[in-house]
Amino acid sequence: MSYLPQPTQGDFTPPPAGTFPAICYRVIDLGQQKSEYNGEAKVQHKVLLSWEIADEDERMPDGRPFTVSSRYTWSMHEKAALRKDLEAWRGKAFEPTDFGQGGFDIRRLIGAPCMLSLVETKKGDRTYTNISGISKMPKSMTCAPLVNPTVYLWLERDLFDHQAFATLSDNLRATIMGSPTYVEMMRGSGAPNGGHATDRHDDMNDDIPF
Repeated sequence: MSYLPQPTQGDFTPPPAGTFPAICYRVIDLGQQKSEYNGEAKVQHKVLLSWEIADEDERMPDGRPFTVSSRYTWSMHEKAALRKDLEAWRGKAFEPTDFGQGGFDIRRLIGAPCMLSLVETKKGDRTYTNISGISKMPKSMTCAPLVNPTVYLWLERDLFDHQAFATLSDNLRATIMGSPTYVEMMRGSGAPNGGHATDRHDDMNDDIPF
């Protein structure tokens, strides 16, 4: 997992290294994106998850909370990075009954707390913050209130939120608009690949964040 620099107005400050409480506030479908794995070029469905560092003692110079994001391949295969991180976040492995009809509803992540371990790396004259680990938040710990507005953006005609899309940075919008998934959605020639379930099971353990 790695921090995706957020190109705001050039005043963005990466979060410090350490372990902090955090809240997921954005789930964004990036559509089909080019990537490289073991030296082989691939086109894969990607999603972006963003967290707000929910610690009032850790703020950017202007008082805003730090944020950190990570891109994942849209897969819940047992070896997929997304599934591994979600299971670490839940503190419990997924069971077949957790997926419902059609798959796991990723919207459950929005507003869910966790603990994020962050490490700093430098590349040239820029400092990046990598997410080195994610875990379930201890019962005894509480988060600062969420400051950033929540965003859910999915590239399906019936779900696509134009207002939410307009709030994204120019670079992030350009990334999404460059996806064949977005292009096909705008053409109206069919629903994009991928999807999510909407069913939440009543027997979900309340001690599990999602």
